[in-house]
Amino acid sequence: MSGGAEQPDRRAFLALAAAAGVTTAMTATHAQAQGGAARSAYADATVVDPRLVAFSNGRELDTARLVVEGEVPADLAGGFFRNGPAMFEREGVRYRHWFDGDGLMQRWRIHDGAVSYRSRFIQTSKYALENAASRFLLPVSGGGITPTAAFTGANSTNPSNTSVISMGGETWALWEGGSAMRLDPETLDTLGLVRWNSEIDGAPFSAHPRRGDDGRLWNVGSLGQRVLLYRLGRSGELEKFKIQPLGQEGYFHDFLLTRRSLVLIQCSTRTQGVRSFESGSFGSLRAAPDKPMRVHVFDRETFELVRESELPSGFAFHFGNAWEEDDGTINFDIVHSPDGDLMLEFFKPMSGLFPAWQAVSYRASLPPRGAPRFERLQDRVEFPTINPRFETRRNRYVYATAFQNPARQDWFDAVVKIDLERGGNQYFDYGPDWMVEEHVFVPRPGAQDEDDGWLVGTALNWTAQKSALTIFDAARPGDGFIARAWLDTPMPLGLHGHFRTG
Repeated sequence: MSGGAEQPDRRAFLALAAAAGVTTAMTATHAQAQGGAARSAYADATVVDPRLVAFSNGRELDTARLVVEGEVPADLAGGFFRNGPAMFEREGVRYRHWFDGDGLMQRWRIHDGAVSYRSRFIQTSKYALENAASRFLLPVSGGGITPTAAFTGANSTNPSNTSVISMGGETWALWEGGSAMRLDPETLDTLGLVRWNSEIDGAPFSAHPRRGDDGRLWNVGSLGQRVLLYRLGRSGELEKFKIQPLGQEGYFHDFLLTRRSLVLIQCSTRTQGVRSFESGSFGSLRAAPDKPMRVHVFDRETFELVRESELPSGFAFHFGNAWEEDDGTINFDIVHSPDGDLMLEFFKPMSGLFPAWQAVSYRASLPPRGAPRFERLQDRVEFPTINPRFETRRNRYVYATAFQNPARQDWFDAVVKIDLERGGNQYFDYGPDWMVEEHVFVPRPGAQDEDDGWLVGTALNWTAQKSALTIFDAARPGDGFIARAWLDTPMPLGLHGHFRTG
């Protein structure tokens, strides 16, 4: 299993999980007042700002056939899945942080040129308890909720709300603080937690696993000043795990994989003070501008720490691709923000404000010796993605959501295709009425060229109060969409998506 690796301590997991939620007492009256104040501020803001439907509670829906503009490609078939927080308030109490909402899995199914839609809340133990009680019973990571149900570890507060992957015949919904949740890809019924053995049951399993060119899956889990490294087989079986000390704390949400290495980059943050109901783990995470981002490079097969390095101080949620040269130089795409307090921005939507997106895309090179190199690519972008067939290989293109209108401050309004070799980036500007979510690359069957496929993603038109799925030719997204399927209602903005073929 772990080949002599350090074994997890179950008590340590429970202690860390408890620290992520609650470590100091607060009266129920105070918690209720916080949640009520957020609800009141949000309600007042929605009266004058229809864009805020993006952060309203989602719904479970079934629509057999959506209205389609354009023509869906005949050889594009499968399901576009998006996970994201979507249950933000119950009984007059609203969460304080966007990332706390319970997960809603959405599936836009494409078949024979038609598109259908289904959405279901993920039936975690937390969701089931609170749905039966019609009120929140447990805090998540943004604080503000007094626990009135048993806390038995991270999975008792797991909202399963961040990402989604396909594994064998199942779909897995992911959160970064606890176990993955198994779903039926057709019905979206919840099948239960992903469990391998008692030693790591309930351990953090990040929302950004990386798949190698051999079909195996790597992932990480944050344990404060340590990291839990995973490798899974093609069918989701656990092949190897290891706990590795990092020497310092520092938030990480994503990581990188090459054909030889696993690269973990810690943000420039510190936990301030004692975590509490009021602040939660997110509210306690603060910028440490004097602290560089720390890079840890592991051998991806043995999990041995190979080398460490430093990057400029800042914060990074997401990375694009990574590939490694013969001499050990690691090249990767990073969306970097100089603001280490970026996590605090996502308290804003719960009270009717929009977060400030200031991250910049860079191509970074990390030589075996010497200083790293940064090449600035694109301002104000997020959610980078590439052709999945080029993961761990040298890639020419990166796709991302972006701000095309420099005066726009609320949300992304465009998608961009970044050409790393020749420049001349291509944009599709959705327009002022749209709020654009992450898009993913779907390779065309049998394709060889890196940009031969489709760019598929969702967006919310706040004027029409409708959400839509948009399909682009990935070689020429600047030419406009080739098909768009409309849902006759708005859905809250989600986080990460995935396309399951077939």
